[in-house]
Amino acid sequence: MTSDRSICLPVFLFIICISRTFVLGEQQFLEKPLPYQEVSSGDDVKLRCIVQNKGGQCIWQKDRRPVGIQPDKYEWANSRGSGDCTLVIRRANLYFDDGFWECQVTSSDFTRQDALSSEQSRLLVKVKPKEPQLEYGGAILGATLTLQEGQEVMISCVSKYGNPPAVIKWFIGNKEEKSYTSQSNATEVDNPKTWAAHSFLRVRGRRENHGLPIRCVAMHPTSLTPMSTETRLDVHYSPEVRLEMGPQPLMTAPEDSVSFLNLKCLADANPVPSIKWFKDSVPLDRLLIDATSSPSPSLTQGKTTELNDTVWSAKLHFEPVTRNDAGLYSCKAMNNVGESAPASYRLDVQYGPKEKSKDGNVTSMNVEDMALLSSAVAPFECSEFEANPSPQYRWVHLRGSLAEPIENRVQNKGGGRRLHLENIMWSDEGEYRCIAFNTINGVKRETSSNIRYVLHVTGPPEIQVKPLLGENLFESVGWAGEPVHRLKFRFCSRPPPKLVAWQWGSSHLRAGESINPKYDALPLEPIIENKMVTNCYWAKLEIKNLRKEDARMYILLVESEKGRDSTNIKLIVRDPTEMRVIAAAVAVGLLFLLLLISISVYSLLRMRRGRYRQKVEEEGSIAADALYSNGASMDQQKSINSSHAKTFARKSSLDDSQGVYDYSRIAKQTRAMSPEALKVRRAPAVLQPPTIV
Repeated sequence: MTSDRSICLPVFLFIICISRTFVLGEQQFLEKPLPYQEVSSGDDVKLRCIVQNKGGQCIWQKDRRPVGIQPDKYEWANSRGSGDCTLVIRRANLYFDDGFWECQVTSSDFTRQDALSSEQSRLLVKVKPKEPQLEYGGAILGATLTLQEGQEVMISCVSKYGNPPAVIKWFIGNKEEKSYTSQSNATEVDNPKTWAAHSFLRVRGRRENHGLPIRCVAMHPTSLTPMSTETRLDVHYSPEVRLEMGPQPLMTAPEDSVSFLNLKCLADANPVPSIKWFKDSVPLDRLLIDATSSPSPSLTQGKTTELNDTVWSAKLHFEPVTRNDAGLYSCKAMNNVGESAPASYRLDVQYGPKEKSKDGNVTSMNVEDMALLSSAVAPFECSEFEANPSPQYRWVHLRGSLAEPIENRVQNKGGGRRLHLENIMWSDEGEYRCIAFNTINGVKRETSSNIRYVLHVTGPPEIQVKPLLGENLFESVGWAGEPVHRLKFRFCSRPPPKLVAWQWGSSHLRAGESINPKYDALPLEPIIENKMVTNCYWAKLEIKNLRKEDARMYILLVESEKGRDSTNIKLIVRDPTEMRVIAAAVAVGLLFLLLLISISVYSLLRMRRGRYRQKVEEEGSIAADALYSNGASMDQQKSINSSHAKTFARKSSLDDSQGVYDYSRIAKQTRAMSPEALKVRRAPAVLQPPTIV
């Protein structure tokens, strides 16, 4: 019994203590001030503090010092009886309100010792800093920072009198740069409540950064918009040049006295450069002043112009370009930093062939050579031509008004300059011309040499007539009664022939002789080709008042110191009446042929017309089986009715006054007729106006 009492006593005392706590209400914090709060200078702020079962008095301390309630400055947010110890600070001020605040509550009873004290709450009164400043070398940096290419300097940015300190970032152009060291913050000497933020940036002079802004951006919680300051980089660097040919794109190769071009030198430099032109390493100014060595009077040099802040342009104008302008053009640019490497462009001017001459004057002259018959020679070499691209050569043989091209089978390094002939014939005699050519922009340019190359052939006589049927025999056809009939042959001989004679039967007639009044051997007629007398002649025999008895074999004989040649010609004399008979027969044949064609066309048309009429009759007739057959389909009947309706419509259009249609005028389909159908009489159909109901 005693032991049970000893156990129940402590439990009873614990229950009494717990009950006393809940019944009497020990005070405690329901909400404490936030560990950190910010407020902009001049704004109101609440420091929240809620106490449960508050029995003591609310007290606030700042920086370990008590703060009393001041109307319109420090006020209670609500009635303290509810346990709300929240403090309202009006028009927060950096000097009075920035610091560490504590919410304290005195003991509800001196015997309980339940006083409360919160952790310190940092209240930061935000103060907007001044505009940031850039500094270089201990002085404020101006609008530009001038650097030589490759030079490195240290600049700083400072943001002063801000609370909390601003966060500084660097930008060059739109690219963020990393600061040289971490940002340093220090309190202001004259205002310890505010801060000065310092940041450093190492800047290197690079030409690609010329003209870009260096921006220091200060970000602070007092403003959504960062504050910034900037300076512009002015990087001095030596020029770089490049050349451009205009117009672009250059579709065709520059051609002498045709193409209009310009050559542009672009210099990238800072500061302003001076641009100089060179041709084949010689200053162009000197060439333009020296008239004797000037590239071309059409070449002009333009002034240097500014394209943008760092790019400058100078032009050469070729209006038009000439062959003398060809060469290596280069340009350089210089400024007080340095000199550029040259940029070069080789101007290749294309032009057609032009004959070279030693004294500058090209005069025409004749070059003659002699070749043996049936030999192979290379008699002539063409004069040299200048051209770009390099010229090729071809030869033509002038024969009368014709120019026959010569195929040079033997090629050599001269591009066909030397003429090669094989198996020399009399037809190879005469004048040759050399033509130089090249191709510019797809167009062939040709120039003939002013030199006339004349080839003389030496050999025995040769009569130049193609024989008939592979035999040494020729035919000449004449008509009886012809006043004069001429036998004519061409032959060549060098040296000139000693004997040219015509022979027939027992007659023998030399050139220049005659047998009156019938035969006349005309004198030899030298052949002139291209205004040159050749070693060839015409031999002619005239036979007057031609008769059938003159039909026989005639012989031409040519003889010189080197040999002889002869040929036979058969004279055929025809009666003119034969020609009339042939003409009449041809006319009769043509008439008969036309008659056959006419009959064939008529028969064909008649046949096609008969087929067409039969087709029309078949389409317009009605079979008896179709009228009296019980098995006829409705579709067939409708088709027949439709056909008849069309026929009636056509007839009514022809005769509007006739209202009756006779079925006897409708053609019957004979192949579908039956004997019963022939007995059917069809009553005439009368068209009546429609009845209106």
